[in-house]
Amino acid sequence: MAVFRFTVNQSFLGNQEHPITVPKSQVPYTALEAEGLSQKNVTIIFPRGERFEGQLYHGEAGFGEYYQLQVRGADRTVPSYIKLHDRLLVALFKGGARSYAVLEYRE
Repeated sequence: MAVFRFTVNQSFLGNQEHPITVPKSQVPYTALEAEGLSQKNVTIIFPRGERFEGQLYHGEAGFGEYYQLQVRGADRTVPSYIKLHDRLLVALFKGGARSYAVLEYRE
């Protein structure tokens, strides 16, 4: 399991894929690979139970490699209670053959 902190930003709210970059400072990328979470389809579960299809995308940029949680599928509308600057915890894990990303409010 990999857990990290995320503060909702404009990029998350405004982009149709609602990207959440997995911070290297909080999650060693080798841990994602070791747990079989890299580049996988993911069920994303929001704080009130809404479920979305998603993926954990792996890419390269000028600053190096990165992983990004992205919403996929037909309905990509983020729940209206999610606001700019909300502070969330994101937990990535495998449950059987499926991968999950659970978003919860942090204190």
